[in-house]
Amino acid sequence: MKWWPFAKEKAEPIEPASEPSTMDRMLSRVCTRDEFFLLYSKLLQERLPDCKVEFSDGSTLHVVRPDGKESTTYLTNFWLKYKEGNEDRQELIEKYARLAEELGKLRALPERQNVVAMIKDSQYMEIGKVESRSLADHLCGDLWVVYAEDQPDRISTLQAETIVHLGVPRSELRALAVENLKRILPAAECHGDGPWYLLTAGADYVASLLLFDSLWDELKEMVEGDVVATAPTRDVVMFTGSHSREGLAEIRKRSSEICNTGAHAISETLIIRKNGNWSVFDAN
Repeated sequence: MKWWPFAKEKAEPIEPASEPSTMDRMLSRVCTRDEFFLLYSKLLQERLPDCKVEFSDGSTLHVVRPDGKESTTYLTNFWLKYKEGNEDRQELIEKYARLAEELGKLRALPERQNVVAMIKDSQYMEIGKVESRSLADHLCGDLWVVYAEDQPDRISTLQAETIVHLGVPRSELRALAVENLKRILPAAECHGDGPWYLLTAGADYVASLLLFDSLWDELKEMVEGDVVATAPTRDVVMFTGSHSREGLAEIRKRSSEICNTGAHAISETLIIRKNGNWSVFDAN
């Protein structure tokens, strides 16, 4: 017999709701640009607890190892790919996180055959402070030649001290990097019926075709006047002749559109090739 108050079943304890992981927060919805950058920096800090992860210039992350060595990750192209949603977002985030984790660790010297040349713009040089830490050559206008290590899963800018340790003389660096690119890249292909044309050669180093002297000696025969070219992104190069108003108008318009909307943007500057050298094209 039970007396008042009647016995009640013991309530099960309520488990506190667990906080969503940083990755879950990045995947639960499409974050704004600032939210995405902050969450990604938090994810890196969680995965690299012994390193210091800090921002500079809003879209650049520096990972500083306990020994003081520093690596840099540029987030703009990462953000564009995340926002577009053309790739599986979790795989995309994991890929970039793995790359940053590797950059945060001690690394062996690159092989000489993996040293390549990339075309970058002045903004890249300024944001990443590349010129002060890396060997770079000024091509013309806002275009620069930066040296990097090509690996199957990443491209890493090489610091000047690394080039010194490799024993590559400064006078031979560009020739080595271009020869390596010629071995790595598929044959360049020219598309179009004129008066302007598009070059392709894989995806990552098409802009570096600007450094292939023999290629431009051949292409000059296709245009009226001197060759005028533009590299709006790392995977697009367009060219026409300096005497073609239609060609110049087309590559100028298309270069601006691609540079302002595409990932891995470089520059919409038009450059002209004379006597084997590039200079900024003056339409006047």
